[in-house]
Amino acid sequence: MLEWYVRVKLKLENNYNSYLEYIPKTGNIVDLGCGYGYFTFLLAFLSENRKITGVDYDADKIALASHCQCKNSNTQFVCCDVMVYDFEPADAFILNDVLHYLPEKDQEKLLRTCIKNLNAGGSIIIRDADSELSERHRGTRFTEFFSTKTGFNKTVDKHLYFTPGHLIENIASEYALKTQRIDNSKLTSNMLYIIKKPMLS
Repeated sequence: MLEWYVRVKLKLENNYNSYLEYIPKTGNIVDLGCGYGYFTFLLAFLSENRKITGVDYDADKIALASHCQCKNSNTQFVCCDVMVYDFEPADAFILNDVLHYLPEKDQEKLLRTCIKNLNAGGSIIIRDADSELSERHRGTRFTEFFSTKTGFNKTVDKHLYFTPGHLIENIASEYALKTQRIDNSKLTSNMLYIIKKPMLS
């Protein structure tokens, strides 16, 4: 089942090509909410100069990812709630369909923590639904409802907290960082947000 899920997911996401140009090919990368680690491994396959950490609170998913045959010394997996994870400076933080599992106050706290631990020249890559796109948001709600009700993804308190896009942009602007919004979806409200920290002058 998981093999076919990954095949379908990669096809639907066009092998995550829209993400890859924003993720450094060297340095420390942290994949928050990595699930089974398929995107974590993809990043490792594409550059041996990345040191990648996948973090997820689902112990079963982390156990499977940690025992994958293709795992090497540059890839590690940590079973931990992202809200209590011991952050260290990184060149990229990835939050792929993560924020809507957290209440808004925790979303804000997590974003601020990522920004504060982001190295100069680094990026925060966020993919999440923009709840302000009301018509397209119905498609997103349906897919997330299906994945959580079937037990494929677990919620902490059986609720989903979809993020208004301006929340991400407002928090980034507090730190004088700009947010690039990329809209590649026609059927859902999913958006790709790129927060970039400039290099030190």
